Amino acid sequence: MENFDGTISLLIACIELLFIMNLFIYAKKNLVNKLILAQLILLFGYQLMEFLICFTGLKDQLIIYLALFVITLLPPLGLYTVLLFAGKLKSYHKYIFIPALFFIIFYPIVIDQLAVTKCTVLYASYYYPLGPFYATFYYLPVIGSMIILNKKWGAETEPDKKSRTRLYLFGYLFTFIPAMIIAIFIPSFVNAVESLLCKLAFVFAAFLTIFALKNKDLSE
Repeated sequence: MENFDGTISLLIACIELLFIMNLFIYAKKNLVNKLILAQLILLFGYQLMEFLICFTGLKDQLIIYLALFVITLLPPLGLYTVLLFAGKLKSYHKYIFIPALFFIIFYPIVIDQLAVTKCTVLYASYYYPLGPFYATFYYLPVIGSMIILNKKWGAETEPDKKSRTRLYLFGYLFTFIPAMIIAIFIPSFVNAVESLLCKLAFVFAAFLTIFALKNKDLSE
């Protein structure tokens, strides 16, 4: 029987690559858009690595670490981008990357404990130390991003900026709210939450791409 594990990851990676190419060609090169492009590249990189892990059987601890490295950067980078877009970025906000740096430094120390516990067509699940602590770090920046965008959306009076803010917010809502609902009704979702969230983040990537194409204000 042929192995189809990881094929959904490859499909999503190909679509995200198209998003990336569109932004390279058509999006204005302001800082917000550049940071959004960086997030799409990270999402693409994770899907590609998951394909290699599950389809080719490349389950070396180093590639598992690289996959975790990629997804560890996404929440604080997302929050940093939202703060910049909302006009609330301060010099001390660089410290939101400290938890990510902790995990990026910590996991090479315990790299022998990293493992792929399951691969399917749709997702991969991993074992890594400090799982609950990692989950807390992961969700707090996401929740913070949604709160900031919701406040900006409510306060914005200019129609164009209000529309862009709504797109940005809906990207978060339509990605993470379904994930939270699924986790409540299907507890096994939590066992592969990183992988499945990155699949749902395909919706996030689509919203971010549309937002960035519309975000033509070079002052932002």
